[in-house]
Formats: sequence, structure tokens, C-alpha cells
Amino acid sequence: MRSVPEGRVAVAVSGGGDSIALLLLLARWAQNTGRVIEVVTVDHGLRPEAAAEAEFVSGVCAELGLHHTVLNWQGWDGQGNLMNAARQARRALIVRWAIGRDIGGVVTGHTRDDQAETFLMRLARGSGVDGLAAMYPERRADGVLWLRPLLGFRREELRDYLRKRGVSWVEDPSNEDERFDRIKMRKAMGMLGQLGLGVDVLSDTANRMRRARHALEVTTQALAYSVAGPRQSGVVRLQLDGFLAAPPEVQLRLLAHIMGWVAGAEYRPRLQGLERVLAGISSGQTHTLAGCLISPFGKGCFEICREVNAMKPTENLTAMFDRRWRIDCNLDLTPLTLRALAEDGIAQRTDWRQTAESRNSILSTPSIWYNNELKSVPLLDKDGACSCTLNKGVQSFFESILTH
Repeated sequence: MRSVPEGRVAVAVSGGGDSIALLLLLARWAQNTGRVIEVVTVDHGLRPEAAAEAEFVSGVCAELGLHHTVLNWQGWDGQGNLMNAARQARRALIVRWAIGRDIGGVVTGHTRDDQAETFLMRLARGSGVDGLAAMYPERRADGVLWLRPLLGFRREELRDYLRKRGVSWVEDPSNEDERFDRIKMRKAMGMLGQLGLGVDVLSDTANRMRRARHALEVTTQALAYSVAGPRQSGVVRLQLDGFLAAPPEVQLRLLAHIMGWVAGAEYRPRLQGLERVLAGISSGQTHTLAGCLISPFGKGCFEICREVNAMKPTENLTAMFDRRWRIDCNLDLTPLTLRALAEDGIAQRTDWRQTAESRNSILSTPSIWYNNELKSVPLLDKDGACSCTLNKGVQSFFESILTH
């Protein structure tokens, strides 16, 4: 692990063979280096055995003299994709726990087999370069450095290591449940291996895709610096001459990134929608997609704003608004409502014309109301009682194009 941060490091352990092997290896590393590691297990509460499995990990940690924390998830409502929901919940729980304990790095037990299975699952879904790209051994996300030191190892290698050490592990019964796509792919590996499409070939292909993705991201970032102008108002202006001269794949990537940044979205819009918007830009048409308004702005320029109807009002001024704005307000009134300025608000603030912002941009700017009375428009009231700032700043627009 080349980039292990200073201070405590955490290891996520489920009790399975991969994570128990990782735990033993890290315990030896910590002993040799004098570092402190902590162990975290997420109990999803989906199986009766889960609590016992977490207790098993606690026992292993006690023998190693390591601090162990169990995080419980009770958020499954029975809707949607269970595996995806559990994965997202596990990540969110670990992030909050790690940040709360000032832990900068979290180590996970992903293996070469996981890499190959993920590649197959995404191939079946028709993923492009990004979806087929391999996981990074080290990646910073959500304020935490995620470390995957076992990506070069096969699952069975780790189990052999445990057998030699005389250490047992937990076999999750869901690993045999073919209702889950990952298990279907895992069971198909034997037949694929006979066709020359084994774990090593698939994993190596995923690594090549990762290199290709990085090259495309670097090209997209260079284009962004030359044609895209993110603004403190949270909108992006796009100069068309240079943009339309770029290869279509890079155009689509930059457009997807712009929309994700403007909407604070985690996932990029679907390709068909992006292609429709790109065609509209080429012909000067206005479109909406994924909570964004994409419209002409002067000669040879387009502007991508937040779509007003996609911004949900809230009375919680301490939370992040619309996934991207941080609000600081000293008005001694309750309850205050935070929402987009919209048409009824802009009619009261004709001074917006004195700014360099477009009408669409001002319509989607945060505003604060009390009993349906407009009290503040922070981006217009520079010296007022309330202020708002983009959570990660304007520079994040360019930096976040690259997958770190």
C-alpha cells in the first residue's frame, strides 16, 4: 500500500475468506510498522446469521488485539436492487464512521476474482469503457482514501493462506444464491475459463480499460479547460466552437460531467438522453435532462443551469441544499424555507439584471423565505444575513473529471 495515510487505518471485514485473510495480513503489517489499525463490520440485518458473523469477527479481532466496531443497517425497504442498496448503505456507514474517528484510509478485500466478475456483470449490461474499467487499487472518494491491496490475488490463494494458518472464515449462503447477478457470473467462470475467458484474462482486460478511461478523462479535462466556464452561481457556460470540434466521445463525456456537476448527481445521464441533448446543442435547441436546463446563451455559447422544478424546498438550512450548496443564515425566524428563487421570487428582485448572470441562472439560485415572504437571495445579497457557497468550489469542476 503505497499511499497509506498517516494515523489510524481501518479495514472492512465481513468474516468471509477474503476479508479475514486481509485482516491477518494487515495485523502483521501493523505489528511490523508500529501502525494502528481498526476493524469495522457492517451488519445489514438481512440474514439471521449476520449478527453471529459479526460476533465471529469480533472474536478474531480480540485474539489479534484489535479494536472492532459493528455498524448496523436498517434501511432496506424491500424495493429496488438489494445488492446495490446494501453496497451503497455499507459504504455510507463506513464513511461516516471513518470520518467521525479521524480515519483517513479504509482497506477492503477486493480480489482479482471480484474484478473479473464485475467486468462480466457490466459487459452484460452493455457498459462502455468506464463501466468495464478495473477498480483502482487506491482511490479517494467521499473524503476517504479507499485501498484495495488484494486486487492482484485470486480468491483461492487467500483461502490457502488461511488454511495454512489454521484460521477459519464464514461462508455467506448468499454466495450460492443465483438470484444475484454476481453469483451467476461467478458460477459461469468455470465454463468461460474453458473458452479462454478466465479470471486472469477478464481482469487484465479490465485493467486495459482502466488505462483507456484515464486517457479519455485526461482528454476531456483538457477540453473542459479550453471551452467550459463553471461559475460561482453553479452554472456552466460552454463555448461551442471548440466543443463541437472535439471527437463525439469526448463531447459526450464533457457534457455528462457538466450536467453531473450542475445537478450534484452521482451518476451520469443515460447515453440516449445525452446524445439527444448533444444533437440539440448542435442545432441551437433548448433541452432538459437529468435535472438540468441546457439552453443557448448569446452567440456561440450554451449555458447549463439547474432545472428549477428539480430543486426540492427544505426547512433544514444546516444540510446541504440541492446536493451542492452550503447555506449560512443568521435570520432569527422560524421556520425558514430554502428553495429555488423561481418566477415569484425573481419578480421581486429585478436587481438581478445588474449581475453577469442569466435569467435562468437566477431562477435556480437558492433563496430563503419566511411565511411565503422572500427574505434573502444570498448570491444577490452580498452583505446580507445569509450566504451560500458551492460545497466543493468552482475548481472542483475541473479536478473531478479525473477518477482519483
